This record gives sequence, structure tokens and C-alpha cells, in this order.
Amino acid sequence: MSGKSSAARRKPSMADVADLAGVSVMTVSNVINRPAIVSEATQAKVHAAMRELRYRNNLVARSLRLAQPRQIAYVLPARDAVGNEYMDAFLHDLAAACQEADRNLALVTEQGTEALMTACENLYFGQSAAGFIISNVESADPRPVELRKRGLPFAAYGRTGEAFASPWSWAEADAALGIATAVDHVADRGHRELAFVGADPDSVTMVQREIGYRDACLRRGLTRSVADDRIVHCGRDLATGVHVAAGLLEAVTPPTAIICVADPLAAGVVIAMQGRDLVPGRDVAVTGYDDTPLTSFGTVGITSVRQPSTRIAAELVRLVIDRPEEPEHLLLPPTLVVRSSTDPAP
Repeated sequence: MSGKSSAARRKPSMADVADLAGVSVMTVSNVINRPAIVSEATQAKVHAAMRELRYRNNLVARSLRLAQPRQIAYVLPARDAVGNEYMDAFLHDLAAACQEADRNLALVTEQGTEALMTACENLYFGQSAAGFIISNVESADPRPVELRKRGLPFAAYGRTGEAFASPWSWAEADAALGIATAVDHVADRGHRELAFVGADPDSVTMVQREIGYRDACLRRGLTRSVADDRIVHCGRDLATGVHVAAGLLEAVTPPTAIICVADPLAAGVVIAMQGRDLVPGRDVAVTGYDDTPLTSFGTVGITSVRQPSTRIAAELVRLVIDRPEEPEHLLLPPTLVVRSSTDPAP
């Protein structure tokens, strides 16, 4: 039985209209709900497909043409067992970005994919939310795929394995550039023996940070620093930082600079160094990532990569409100905040 005859017996969907018109589901949704942002040629194609399929928009979608809900819903990530101070701060930046755009921030707590999709559909089609923001996106994350399949407007903080080929909008800091900046910083201070701590092959973000480390080291001619024993795959908590640093510092040829993917790891490295009467910066340089309060660790200030959290939040809110016809993929530059943990020896 053909797919066409099967579709003819059921009520045509927005996806059927999109397939016939040769556009995305989001574009069909924009033609229905926000036609001003879609070109006249594209509108004509979509309307022609709707007429051919005898597609009729439901009352909710018609009402969405008249007034977009004032709330943007943020899907809370699963609780992090070791805590994540950066994402806690990002939530405040997101609330502020919503307020700046004359919107309110709503929180969605459901975690399972089906339960989450049901909650999002209820919020959107019940006119309680204009769209959604998801974060902590991973390589094979089902959430963006399912949100797009249902025609729900959203923007993602982070990319899946599809990266720049993904048919939805996302924004994130350029993780590879952030780590490369840290590598260049310590190399400029004369360090030739580096180590990278916290690599995680299952995380898109951490893979990007490892790529940044490897590329920067090879560009600077630091080939020993990309040896297997100088790239440590581990968690990102403080206790792990203490443990991993102990092994690195006791090696026959220890590194003189340790690049960490997170501030808790860097703080753990500092603790391990102080237990061996080593001075951060003078004896071994240490860098972290995210520029959280842990960078002010006692008398030691930890050099750390600062993500442009405020701008990321603002871009995500814009993407949800404007719903660009073509997906936008935004890599925003981070900055390095230099403190005493990378001060050169007097």
C-alpha cells in the first residue's frame, strides 16, 4: 500500500505539508504563526501544499498568529551529582535575557523523553509557552530531534553530533578556541611540557575541548604534550583533580602546565600541588574552565576560560522569539581570565 494512499485516509499533518512544499516543519509553522518572517515565495509554496492536502490549521495555531505567549520555557537538565556552578549562573543569565526581551522564563522539569515531549506539547499548544530552550545537549541527544518532529519551536545550548548540519538552531561557546587560548597562554610563558585533564569521548563539548588542546599543542610544536599519558580521561570533580594530579606530578617527567576542562578539576590540582609544597604558577601552571567561584581558591587565583554566558542566553532567547527560517549555528568566542595559577616564576 502506497504511502500516499495511507496518508489520504488520515488527517494531513504539518509534516505532510512540509514534505510536499519541500520545506521544514518549522517553516510551515512560521507561515501559519509568523508569516512576516517568511518570504512571499515560500509562503506561496506552503499555502499551495496546504490547499492540495486540504490541510486546515487548528484553532490553537490560528490563535498563535494573533499573539505569541509571553513565556519561554527552559528544560532543566538532569541534576548533576557533582554540581555545576556554571549552569546555575547561566539560569540567572537566561532569566535576565528573557526579561530584557519582555518575556518570562518558565521551567520544565520532566526528564524522560516522552514525558518531556508531552509537557512541551501541552505548554505550546495550550498557548502557555512560545518556545523552548534546551541545554546540556549531547552527541545523540533525542530531544532536539523530537522537538523538531513535533513542530515545536526551540533553540539548543550546545550541539549534537550533527553539529553544523543540524536542521535546528543552536548556540554555544567555542570550546576548542577556549582551550587553545589556555594552551597558548602557558606556552607563551615558556611551558613545553603540558597535560590535559578531564577529556571525555562521550561528550561533544569535552571532545571539542580536547580537539582544541591537541591542535594548539601541535601548532606550537608541543608533540610530547599530546602523548597518551598526557591526556587524561576522567570526571570533572575536585576529588578526581586531586587524584589525577598526583599521578601526573609523580611521573618521571612531570608536566609543568596542566590544562583542565573544569574549575573543580583545577582546584583539585592546586590542592595536590600544595600537598607537595609546589607553588601554582611558579612550579606548575594550572588553568580551569568556566570561571566559577572556585577560581578564587584560598590564596591561589586560578586562571580560567570564561564562557560568554550572558550573550549565549540572549542569542538563545532571540532564536526562540524570531524563529529564523534557516537554522543558525552560533559559536561564540570565550575569553581567558588570567590569575596567579599561571604567573611565571620571578
